[in-house]
Amino acid sequence: MKKRRLYLLGALVVLSGAAYILGWSSLFTVSNVIIKGTSTYLPTNIDKGEKLARVEPRVVASFYEKYDWVKGADVSRNWINGTVEITITERTPIAIYNDMAIDALGKSFTLRNQNVSNLPRIQAPSVDSAIIAAAFFRQLPVEISSQITVLKVHSADTFIMQIQANSRSIELRWGRSEENALKAKVYKALLLQPENSALKRIDVSAPHAPIVK
Repeated sequence: MKKRRLYLLGALVVLSGAAYILGWSSLFTVSNVIIKGTSTYLPTNIDKGEKLARVEPRVVASFYEKYDWVKGADVSRNWINGTVEITITERTPIAIYNDMAIDALGKSFTLRNQNVSNLPRIQAPSVDSAIIAAAFFRQLPVEISSQITVLKVHSADTFIMQIQANSRSIELRWGRSEENALKAKVYKALLLQPENSALKRIDVSAPHAPIVK
C-alpha cells in the first residue's frame, strides 16, 4: 500500500511538472505563425511568446472559418520549434448566383478580386437548382459555354441560355439536360446557315425538330 502511494505521488509530481512546463514555462512558446493555402491577407490572434499549450487548435480554426470564403482551417503546433501552422482551404466558386459566388455545396460567399469570367451567371429559383445548372454548364462544349452570359433555370430543370455569339445576342432554349451532344451539334449547324444570320432565338429542346426565330 505504501509503495502504491509513492507511485501515485510520483505520478502526480510528474504530471504537475509536465503541466507547468507546457503551460507556464518559457520552454514551449510560440516562435512563429505560418498561414498557408491562401494569398489573401489574414490576421492572427496568436502572439509570439504565447504558451504553445494554450493555443487551442479548434478555437484558432473557428476564428478563420468565420470568413465565408474559408471552407476549413487546419491548425498544427510544432513542439520542437514552436511554429503554429494554419492551413486554409478556400471555397471554390462554381457559379455566380444572386450576385454571390457559390461552391459545390451551395454555400454563398464573397468574391475577393478573383477572375470570374469563366463562371456562369445563373438565374434560378433556388440554390439547389443553381448547383444543378452549374454542373450542366461544365458538361457543355467550351465553344458554347464560353459564349453564355446568363444561364436560366426554369421549372423541371429546363435551361435557357443567353448567348453572345460574335456580335449577335441569341436566346438558346435548351430544355432538359438530355441529348446534349446532339443539341450542341444542331445549334452549331444552325448558326452556320446563311439564312439564320439575323436570328434571335434558337430552340433545340426537341433537337430533331429545332425552331429558329
